[in-house]
Amino acid sequence: MTSSTWPEPQKLATVFWSALALYFFVLPIAGTIALRYVAFVILLAVTAKLLVDTRTRPPLPFAGCWLAYFLVALVSVFFAVDPEMSLSELRVEVLYWIAIFVVGVTWGRQVPRFGQLVLLLAVINAILTLSAFQQVSLDMPFETVKHVHRFAYAGIDGNWLLIVMFLEAWLASQLWQQRRRAAAAALVILIALDVWAMVATQNRQNLVALGAGVGTAAVLLLWQRFSWRRATTLFGLLALVVALIAVQIVRRPNSANLAPSATASEVSTEKLGSSVTADIRWTLWKFSLEKVGQHPWVGGGIGRQAFEKLYPEFEPENKLLWHAHNMVLNKGIQMGIPGMAAFLALWIGLAMELRRHLRRPGHAGSLAVAGLAIVAAIFFKNMSDDFFVRNVALFFWLAMGLLIGFLDSPQEAGTRPSY
Repeated sequence: MTSSTWPEPQKLATVFWSALALYFFVLPIAGTIALRYVAFVILLAVTAKLLVDTRTRPPLPFAGCWLAYFLVALVSVFFAVDPEMSLSELRVEVLYWIAIFVVGVTWGRQVPRFGQLVLLLAVINAILTLSAFQQVSLDMPFETVKHVHRFAYAGIDGNWLLIVMFLEAWLASQLWQQRRRAAAAALVILIALDVWAMVATQNRQNLVALGAGVGTAAVLLLWQRFSWRRATTLFGLLALVVALIAVQIVRRPNSANLAPSATASEVSTEKLGSSVTADIRWTLWKFSLEKVGQHPWVGGGIGRQAFEKLYPEFEPENKLLWHAHNMVLNKGIQMGIPGMAAFLALWIGLAMELRRHLRRPGHAGSLAVAGLAIVAAIFFKNMSDDFFVRNVALFFWLAMGLLIGFLDSPQEAGTRPSY
């Protein structure tokens, strides 16, 4: 990069890219909180320096949605079952979100080639997933998978993979169109390895979320430009994901009582049905909805821990169910219906921001599709659990900020290449 490409000194750009690489690498790895904070602080510092040097206000798309969410979360602290805990969560789960999103949008507007960012993510993805490949196998029991080394476990982190995969698919498509077939093929192989990692986790919701993202991308791409060849390819991919979901449900152990004389087909059908009907989450969600209905305007204060502090009498057989296991219901428990509405407004605001770019020609339109596919995948992923906190949420908002910033940048007027 040259000084003419970046409006700030070359050293500032170098510091940003170094901190970004470190942050992307350590975020999915457990036990790296010190390194995360170091990278986070550096990113904030170089962003502040850039804004001061360029005399630019901190950019915050759909600011009204962010303000509403902040105010509802702030009010929840005054009604919190544990005010100290909720005040800490307000900082981590709201203010840090806003800060990292501003960092992403600010620097996204400066990035000359978005493909450079995706390539950085792909390299990190390859390192982590190949590490997992050395320790995890498809026939490994579910309980064993959960206790592999944290470095390897980062390589099978479903939320991380769902964000990275769609960006890799976008870049592979761009490279293929430019006849850079070897690089495109390498990315496709990496995506296949990511799918292997999702199957190896035995987490059914990973593949359901992947299906939601693929389905969203298929609909939007056909809306942009319909052809039977494109439709066949896209829905073929979707059918493959659906098949993988069915296989995952069948191979995952569950509590179904199967007759000893049952055929393979009957066993598969029984498992498919029982995996849904016997899921303890139904009881948990019903309980959570009832409690939100009893306290519709206020909750126990922002923070997943509010659930177990409010309702210690709820003791399911599975001790992991210490919160609502649905990110929207969790907001209802924490902040009532206003919290749920404000939280959903953030997702709608993000989707509308990306939607503005769908009709743009070339790589910009397809990049918006990738962004919306990620939004759909992460949303569905966290509707049966709530991993949308801490490192997952920060990575998501940083990636979305970079993407939106790039699409909104003055240079990105459909004239410059993306890689």
